[in-house]
Amino acid sequence: MSFTATMKNQKTNNKPAGLKKKIALEKDRKAKLAGEHLKESRGDELLVMRDPYSKKDYYMSRIDAFTLQKTEYVVMYNYVPDDGSHAKPELVIMRTAIGENGDRVYYSIKDPDELEKAFVYFMRRYYGSQALESRAKNGVASGDQK
Repeated sequence: MSFTATMKNQKTNNKPAGLKKKIALEKDRKAKLAGEHLKESRGDELLVMRDPYSKKDYYMSRIDAFTLQKTEYVVMYNYVPDDGSHAKPELVIMRTAIGENGDRVYYSIKDPDELEKAFVYFMRRYYGSQALESRAKNGVASGDQK
């Protein structure tokens, strides 16, 4: 599956320090439970993203998408055909929304605290899905045992 999208730079919002550091335990629990979603959606989705300023195309493989504190994020990596000569891909996390014309628009995240929150949330989802997989493989049931 292939999509064409647009990237835009996002200005940093200066928020109070207390608000920046608030990550509730409930959100952590929900992130771990959401790991099941990752296990079921392992198929790669290829996106072609065009920078509106440089007009350069970027080929990205989508790993996950999630909503955190009413903001949508997408996690991707640079797609390069595997011929053995490329370095390991790096994760790219971007804010996403539906633009005025109905197309999906991707924004770079300039605020390091926001990026860290999104990264931590994604990693908890990712490792939560791996933990569920390994428990199922090893015959360990999840949930309360009676």
